[in-house]
Amino acid sequence: MLLRDRIFKTLTRLVGRAIGDFNLIEDQDRILVALSGGKDSWSLLYALRHLQRKAPIKYEIAAITIHPGRDTFDLSALHERLILDGIKHEIVDGHIVDIVNENLTDGTNPCSFCSRLRRGMLYTFAAREGWNKIALGHHLDDFVETLMLNMFFNGSIKGMSPKLLADDCQNIVIRPLVYVREEITRTVAAGLKLPILGCSCAYQGMSGSRRQWVKQLLKSVEQEIPDVKSNLLASMGRVRDRHLFRKRSLGEETDTIRFVNDD
Repeated sequence: MLLRDRIFKTLTRLVGRAIGDFNLIEDQDRILVALSGGKDSWSLLYALRHLQRKAPIKYEIAAITIHPGRDTFDLSALHERLILDGIKHEIVDGHIVDIVNENLTDGTNPCSFCSRLRRGMLYTFAAREGWNKIALGHHLDDFVETLMLNMFFNGSIKGMSPKLLADDCQNIVIRPLVYVREEITRTVAAGLKLPILGCSCAYQGMSGSRRQWVKQLLKSVEQEIPDVKSNLLASMGRVRDRHLFRKRSLGEETDTIRFVNDD
């Protein structure tokens, strides 16, 4: 069985390390795993379930899927597999496709809009039903790519946090796959023969060109610097503030950098 496989053991070891490093899970936590049906969220769910059996603390987990409202998005195989493995599964009818179609304006990224809607529905459900943490399946590659996207295209040093208080100041979001590379989740999902669901949205692929460009850039750089992704991830926790630009005074920011010619 894959549960005894070296790759699955690597997955659970890295997830366990992240839980310890960032204090992601505490005794009596109730954790909702956002299960999209992709390889990453599936791998996260089974890693947490495996660790739950051996953990010195007690915590509850369940999967939650936001149904986008399209008939082509069939959850039956996913739901049946979770029932077979004894995992509680919540389904929230989001009607996201209709909301996006009715409210999308020129210049709005449909995927970002959809993501915000899903996140809001997750937060609302978790707060209402008493789940105190939401686990998302962002892996190491996502962390690094997001950092580079913000630096290259937004002019900011900003990434994702393994643990943060959500904007609603109620839910805590955790990302236990922070140390896990994407190829590991791909191998685990295939080995467990999990029913993978793709995005059935008509906007799929419209906004991923920049991320794909960053993926290809990193792949190219890795040929010269094999540890580049690990180094970039580590840099997010090794910020030397005094070697970055600082505000001129408290409460004051400037968008203009002035260079003085002393000649």
